[in-house]
This record gives sequence, C-alpha cells and structure tokens, in this order.
Amino acid sequence: MIEFFRKIRKNLLLERPPSAKVGRSFKYAVGEILLVVIGILIAIQTNNWNTKNNSVKEKSILEDIHQEFIQNKMQLDTVVFYNKRAFKNGEKLASLFPIVITMNNMDSIASCINDSLFTYTFNPSRGSINSIISTSSFNIIQNKKLRTILISWRDLVTDLQENEIIAKRIVYESIDSFLSGNFDYYLNFKDKRNNLNALETLNM
Repeated sequence: MIEFFRKIRKNLLLERPPSAKVGRSFKYAVGEILLVVIGILIAIQTNNWNTKNNSVKEKSILEDIHQEFIQNKMQLDTVVFYNKRAFKNGEKLASLFPIVITMNNMDSIASCINDSLFTYTFNPSRGSINSIISTSSFNIIQNKKLRTILISWRDLVTDLQENEIIAKRIVYESIDSFLSGNFDYYLNFKDKRNNLNALETLNM
C-alpha cells in the first residue's frame, strides 16, 4: 500500500499531469486512508471484545488510540466531503468547456470555480501512536495485525500529505495563475474589469 502511494507521487512529479489526473489519484489516496482508519477502529474494538485478560496498561493504550482515531475519522469525513465536492465541480466545469459566456449562468460558473478550489487537508492527530510506537509499550499490544497497521500509519499519512502538496502546487501553477491574471479575488463576474472572454479559451 505504501509503495502504491509512492508510485503515484513519483508519476505525478515526473509527468506533471493535468488537474483531472491529480484529482483521481488523490481520491484513491484518501480512499486508502479512510479504509485504514476504519480498519484500525474495528481492530481495536474487536481486540477489546475478544481479549478478556488485557492488561490495564494495554487497555489504556488502546482507549487512547481509539479516541484519537475517532477524531481522525471525523476530520477525514470532512476532508472527503469537500474534496468530493471540489472534484464534482471540476468535472462539471470541464463538461462546459469551452465556456460560452453568453449562454451560461455566470454566477453558477463562479460558484463552481470557487467550490472546485475549496478543499481541506488531512492533518490527523498522531500523539498517542507517536508516544508508544518507538517504546517498549508498543509490544504490550497483543494483536499483531493491529500493530502492523499502526506502524504503517505514519508513512501512509506522510505519503498522502505529499500528494496534497503536489496537487496544491499544480492547482497554483495551472489554475491560480490563470484566475489571478483575468479575474478579481472574489470572482465577481459582474465587474466589467474581469476578462470573461478568457473562459472561452479553456479546453480539455
């Protein structure tokens, strides 16, 4: 799984793909993160149900990790929501290319552009894992599968965040420069100083 993310990041860096390809790769990355978060929550819960003789310290460690990942899951749900919305709006805009300004609702176009650029980044809490993963306390966790997932978590998050940086860089280089060169910050298309004709030059 980690190699999968590294391969995506390498391809993005070498090929400098269009934003659609970045969006697709990023969606896969977020999906993998979501599966791992859910897997960790389920593994911890199952471990607590199945192991009646857990030590007090192991229970405490698992409870801390469990609460941390509940919060991470909530944050990830927000990330997924806004990134899905951005992706859908990007697809909607692309389907209109080239945009004929006399035949489209420009307020709707402005809203689509804003929503396609508005995304959240994933910055999960890792305090509980970081505090035990390099100590002898980590071996207290009896579930080997859970230990393996927790060890891979740090690299998985790092790879996702590096993909986020690449995606932002491409958006800045290919989209922000176009917008700032033709429109005001608020995309007020009623302001005649904005160059609406630039929209008609956009193509897939």
